[in-house]
Amino acid sequence: MKKRQTILYLLPAVILIAVFFIFPLCYLIYVSFFQWDGLGPKIFAGFDNFKYVFSDAIFRTAVKNTFVWIGAALFLHIPFGLFLALLLNRRPRGWKFLRVIYFIPNVISTTAIAFLWYFIYHVDVGLLNNFLKAVGLEGFAHAWLNEPGTALPANIVPFAMYVGLTMIIFMTQLSTIPKELYEAAIVDGANRRQVDLEIYLPMMKPAVITNIMLNLAFCLRTFEYPFLMTGGGPANGTMNLSLYIYKEMVGANRYGISMVAGLVTVLLGLVIMIFVQVLQKERGR
Repeated sequence: MKKRQTILYLLPAVILIAVFFIFPLCYLIYVSFFQWDGLGPKIFAGFDNFKYVFSDAIFRTAVKNTFVWIGAALFLHIPFGLFLALLLNRRPRGWKFLRVIYFIPNVISTTAIAFLWYFIYHVDVGLLNNFLKAVGLEGFAHAWLNEPGTALPANIVPFAMYVGLTMIIFMTQLSTIPKELYEAAIVDGANRRQVDLEIYLPMMKPAVITNIMLNLAFCLRTFEYPFLMTGGGPANGTMNLSLYIYKEMVGANRYGISMVAGLVTVLLGLVIMIFVQVLQKERGR
């Protein structure tokens, strides 16, 4: 009886997973073996789509740039969110106001933020270049989104800065740590930095793992920044996996190639998530 009840409880979730993940994944794998423009008949291509994708220099650039986004998440976005969480956890004057200010970008659509930064970087009317000119630093003004050396970092800057959700997750974890530990450490002569490093950080592993998984997922699916700010340019310098999939499907009508890139993205995400889970278990021993 209990087994039947368990099956009935799990059945809706199993159906949803099957309909919205397993079936689309199977169809993605199926289409990846065909040449198809989305409308006409499918022509079996075997592994030709896979050979094309893995030999495509633009795809390799997209993979490389996706890992650059992941690096920005691991070494810029998450540490910055952790720093702000530890800082606001000290309850400085106006900390509630600052918490709201840092979180506001997370309730604004990524599309709106991408357009905002596009105009900040604009070569003629952009806020950044006009500010540099106003303070006598004309030599530092650039076509930020049109130069290969600055386009990708310019895409990543908004993501690295807007850490509201990451910060809130860390602050939530901090709120569960007993205050008695902090008070005992202060009595024993520890300063605030030592409390942060030796008490708070070791107890925040669940929040760290959560933020890593959420931000890596964002990096694999991020689309608005490169699409709206640079269109993948200049010279495909800001192309990432999501934009590559879009351009192959919508721009070139090569659904088979797009599905191969999508399959690579899914497998990459699964490998990363498995690695994070293994790392979590190893450190938990």
